[in-house]
Amino acid sequence: MEYSLREARASDKEMLAPWTTHTFAWGDYVVDSFDRWLAHPQSRVLVAADDTDEPIAVARGVLLSPDELWLQGIRVHPDWRRRGIASELGTSLQQWGAQQEAKVALLMIEDWNEAARDQIRHVGFRETTTWLRAFQTTKHSGRVAATARGGRADEPLQRSGAGEVGPAFLAWSGGELSRAARGMMAVSWQCRRLHIADLERAAEHGALLAGPTGWAVGAPRDNRLEVGWTQTTPDRARAHFDALLEVAVSDGASALEVMMPSVPWLEEAAVAAGFEIERLLLFEKAL
Repeated sequence: MEYSLREARASDKEMLAPWTTHTFAWGDYVVDSFDRWLAHPQSRVLVAADDTDEPIAVARGVLLSPDELWLQGIRVHPDWRRRGIASELGTSLQQWGAQQEAKVALLMIEDWNEAARDQIRHVGFRETTTWLRAFQTTKHSGRVAATARGGRADEPLQRSGAGEVGPAFLAWSGGELSRAARGMMAVSWQCRRLHIADLERAAEHGALLAGPTGWAVGAPRDNRLEVGWTQTTPDRARAHFDALLEVAVSDGASALEVMMPSVPWLEEAAVAAGFEIERLLLFEKAL
């Protein structure tokens, strides 16, 4: 059977759902995100369609900055796998990114997904860094009971304004966490270069947190508090996670998710604070 690549349409979502909903043990995000992908002005969504024009594969590329193309959501119908469709979709999106003057393509894969890692290396991507997704529901936090009684963390984080932007960026840009992250931050599992303007925007929107333990950028997403950038030190890291949990509880979030570079003392502090850890591998390719 033949197939061809084309731009995705809103009507494709219904046909994608049956074979993308249960990709992983926890489900998948493709169908839930599909309409938002199509509406994003810096996004391109492609499908491979069979000879009846029904989609049998999908992939998305989005420009996270003028230089950085992020690839995600590459899914192929089980009956059409091992035909090079995923690679063809990826190549087409990379060509589009290069036409938009992006310099690098980036993507992230769970460390357990050996098949995906091998496939992406085969098409020229190289592994650059390991990221950690630290996750904890607030109902399992030891801080919940204290907050319910009106208690507070010993070293709380507060929503801060522009005055904290310079100190935060200076502390991070020359430190271990910046080096481990290769100067990047995470936004909803998407990693790109962090600029001081990102912290300025976070401060403007009440998402920059500051306190004795350090700094973080945290914003609500799907009833979670999502932290994609954080700066702390080994002696403050455990208290930093406690303080982040208190912010999540105070916000009424059901869970806290922290994306952070893989640094031993940071992981140890997160585990000690009761977080579950998932490892994610960041890959890149020059365009």
